[in-house]
Amino acid sequence: MILKKFNLLIPLLFLVLNFIFLSFLIEELIDASEPNYGGGWSLSTPVFGLVSFIYIRKFVEKKSSSLIWILQGLNWFFILFPIAVFFYGVFIMVNY
Repeated sequence: MILKKFNLLIPLLFLVLNFIFLSFLIEELIDASEPNYGGGWSLSTPVFGLVSFIYIRKFVEKKSSSLIWILQGLNWFFILFPIAVFFYGVFIMVNY
């Protein structure tokens, strides 16, 4: 039998990874010249954000602390921001 117990270190690990990969994306947005340090990893933040969001949603009981609310809000940001940047870039390329 597998015990379902919430471990806060897992979402915090995803939070650190998302901040690292988001910094690659922001650096790429600020200066688009070579070298490109982030590569494709900068677009992995929605995946890590979604995994962390689902993990928290699955293992945390309904009555949660403010830290969980903040983590879920950051997960939404990590999911939506790179997608919005991607679609904005496509929109700019199409209308250029």
